[in-house]
Amino acid sequence: MAETKLAVCGICSQACLVDATVADGRIQSVMKAQNHPHIKGSLCVKGAAMKQFVHHPDRLTRPMKRIGPKGSGEYVPVSWEEAIGAISARLLRTREESGAKSTLFFAGHPKWFRRVLGDLAAAYGSPNYGSESSCCNRAHVMAWNLVYGCYPRPDAAACKTYLIWSNNPAYSRDGSLNQLRSIQKRGGKVIVVDPRRTPTAAMADLHLQPYPGTDGALALSIAHVLIRDGLYDRPFVEQYCVGFEEYKTYVADFSPEQTEAICGVPAAEIRRAAHMIAGGGLSIQISSCSIVHCLNGVQNERAVTMLSALTGSFDRPGGNGADETPKAVLDDNHQNLAAPPHPEDAVSCGKYPVWDKLVNEAQCIDLPEMLLTQQPYPLRNVIAFGLNPQMWPRPDKMLDALDAAEFLVVTDLFWNEACRKADYVLPACTAIERDQVVVGKDNQLFYLPSPIPAGDKLPDVEIMLRLAHAMDLHSEMLDLADFDAYLDYILRPTGVRLEELKAAPDGLPARKMRAGQKYSYERGLKTPSGKVEFVSGLLAQYHRPGYDALPRWRDWRSLAGDREKYPFLLVTGARRPQFFHSCTYRVPWLAKLEPHPLAFLHPEDLAKLGIANGGRAFIRTSQGALECTCAADIGVKPGVVHIYHDDPAGSVNLLIPADYRDPISGFPGFRSFLCAVEKSGDAKEV
Repeated sequence: MAETKLAVCGICSQACLVDATVADGRIQSVMKAQNHPHIKGSLCVKGAAMKQFVHHPDRLTRPMKRIGPKGSGEYVPVSWEEAIGAISARLLRTREESGAKSTLFFAGHPKWFRRVLGDLAAAYGSPNYGSESSCCNRAHVMAWNLVYGCYPRPDAAACKTYLIWSNNPAYSRDGSLNQLRSIQKRGGKVIVVDPRRTPTAAMADLHLQPYPGTDGALALSIAHVLIRDGLYDRPFVEQYCVGFEEYKTYVADFSPEQTEAICGVPAAEIRRAAHMIAGGGLSIQISSCSIVHCLNGVQNERAVTMLSALTGSFDRPGGNGADETPKAVLDDNHQNLAAPPHPEDAVSCGKYPVWDKLVNEAQCIDLPEMLLTQQPYPLRNVIAFGLNPQMWPRPDKMLDALDAAEFLVVTDLFWNEACRKADYVLPACTAIERDQVVVGKDNQLFYLPSPIPAGDKLPDVEIMLRLAHAMDLHSEMLDLADFDAYLDYILRPTGVRLEELKAAPDGLPARKMRAGQKYSYERGLKTPSGKVEFVSGLLAQYHRPGYDALPRWRDWRSLAGDREKYPFLLVTGARRPQFFHSCTYRVPWLAKLEPHPLAFLHPEDLAKLGIANGGRAFIRTSQGALECTCAADIGVKPGVVHIYHDDPAGSVNLLIPADYRDPISGFPGFRSFLCAVEKSGDAKEV
């Protein structure tokens, strides 16, 4: 008999709440959670396809051991006891022979288990814990930290102006679109900065459409107008900021007229944006990766974040950082990592020194080179959860590098290209196959038992705990008995225990809450100066190209190659509503929406090239070529090509050089490279 149960989707990172109808241990359908007190549901096209995602024939269902040569595909199922025993014995032997640093622990998607994996690496003694944050999110957080010493969240509920920069929640966070409507309904304004005319941009009161990678220049020009026209918050800047005079002198060269030539945004629109955000109440929402996927990424984002301080909005109601309302929180923040042991021994230490100062994990963007060359020292073991080689530029090199690892363990949801390289493959649960605790509206807590059985699959945390117990490794979290104990652990800040929450189907109110806070600048910030830094005290310590203490603008287009040979600007990874990196391409309902790689170009560009809508073309860079179907899109800026990444029919990341990076973060320039477009074969339907 079919039942409908409240559950967490978990296909992407948003953890939306849904109503799942299940029968005979299988999902029949999924809807947005509704008619639940204290629960706000959401459902996108990806979540609607959860039935095909969770029950896909490629799902891993049992631990597997390789018995043939790497790449042979010869595996046999084994018990969890045998797999955990063999893996732990190998790790202990390697630590004895080569030291703990010869083992790398890596986390891809999802993110929820990262604190436990970081603890496992630290307890083992390895400084080499890393994650896909080596090319996603961390540089974004670093930019805020370099200016404010923290990562302040936007206070959209109270803002006067909401500035959405290089973010398209219509495709990646659709539940927040109602928030934009609420802001406008109460008289607030929404500004969207995006190289594409997205559905989110169409909702905005003002859409600024710069060329990709020119965000820094645009932000500096907005600052120019704020300062020139006396619109900035002088008392806040004088009392709580350092480096303003130097910054003021620098932005004087970025008049709207000069900047229009750089970014392609009309000068009048730049002036209008500056006047709209003046007067405080500016809340800035920036994509976790778009701006920083550029040769000048961290500096560009620093320039954007400084608009919060200039308008006197930082850590004040309606700005970024202020959080006045006490709220229930779980102790599961995946960024709260334990400090690694001997960080000076991490494989990447010294190459990106600001990363070393600000991030408690190894920068693993160089992992392919490290494995292939075994430098700066041999990495013998890689223990990976959710490893996706397609996240690297030149993913073919990462796949080759996995062959160089003596011992590789991959935990994942699906059988994939990384699994084919592994010595052991371990099956993990999806979000809907494991028990959950969630915080609903009004600080109400809920226990959500899994609506469907997991079979022989395990939650990632359970796998980590079993490895820790087998190796006699200890920490507060690693000493937890099992996954239930972990759920009880993360509930601690709420004052509610798992056992009592399980007995309350309607949930329980949190007994303890995190206090609200604001005005942190009055107490001193975690920057070298203790103040907001227009001139970075940390960057000033390094005399390296690109490490300017000011948010200096560098035009990547003059650094990326031959503009005559490659006249178009290539952007990879701009979000599509049905895809989440590579994991939803295998879902039939979603794959049918775009059955072949699409290159989105402006109709004028296609006409000049003699390519029809649906025509085929080679997108060519210095690294090679990818044949795509061209889609005419008036929302694309002329001269720009947009291609989503990770398509199994042809990954555009193959066209990005492995060493094309931001010097501060090491992030690849996925959103800003040069390419050519050459007409090829027959047209296809788009």
